[in-house]
Amino acid sequence: MEKGDNLEKRVKVGIPGFDQLIEGGFEEGSINILAGESGTGKTIFSSQFLYEGTKNGEPGMYISFEERKKSIFKHMKRFNIDLENLEKEKKIFFYEYSPREVEKFIKEGGSIERTIREFKIKRLVIDSITSYVSLYPTEAERRRALADLIDLLRRWNITTILVSEAETTNAEIRARFGIEYLADSLISIYSVRKGDVREMAIEIIKMRGTAHSRKIIPMKITNEGIVLYPDQPFFGKGF
Repeated sequence: MEKGDNLEKRVKVGIPGFDQLIEGGFEEGSINILAGESGTGKTIFSSQFLYEGTKNGEPGMYISFEERKKSIFKHMKRFNIDLENLEKEKKIFFYEYSPREVEKFIKEGGSIERTIREFKIKRLVIDSITSYVSLYPTEAERRRALADLIDLLRRWNITTILVSEAETTNAEIRARFGIEYLADSLISIYSVRKGDVREMAIEIIKMRGTAHSRKIIPMKITNEGIVLYPDQPFFGKGF
């Protein structure tokens, strides 16, 4: 795969083995959906993305509608990612809402935007977009809420990961509620049973403006976080 001409506009994700699959990183300002079933490492992937930003002088923001901040901080310390300390240093800003606080999030959008502008936030994670839209009772309301959120993110112009619970369509992992049509990319994490163990892999379903890998790439969650193995076949030796 040849590298593109706009590497200066790429945002390095920082997952070992991943950036080489997408011409060096996400397009700056892009909105990227990360879809997978529960327990497949979506929060780890997202936290590594924010952590990479702090190493490059790019402050980040994590907005959670599911797991509590205390729990995320505790779990990520296992991978030598100290989000608690990074928050104290104002390198990462963390907002937490219960799924029933969607209206509160919308009302506080102005204060969030002020933080984004004041501290020059470059990276954003919303975890999960599924919880954000699930309280809207009809499909039409969900799509309108998603479209409004995407419009807001476009205005903020931050490189964003939207975490989504997954649904299986034609044997492929997809984001729930069909939200991928609004985003710039869709990345799926697979967990496949092989004998008495589960093997994991990642696939880039789509990524606008990028000559991305079309392969299903083996993935492991190690003591240092998520690592990909682009040169090994899925279900190959050791997978």
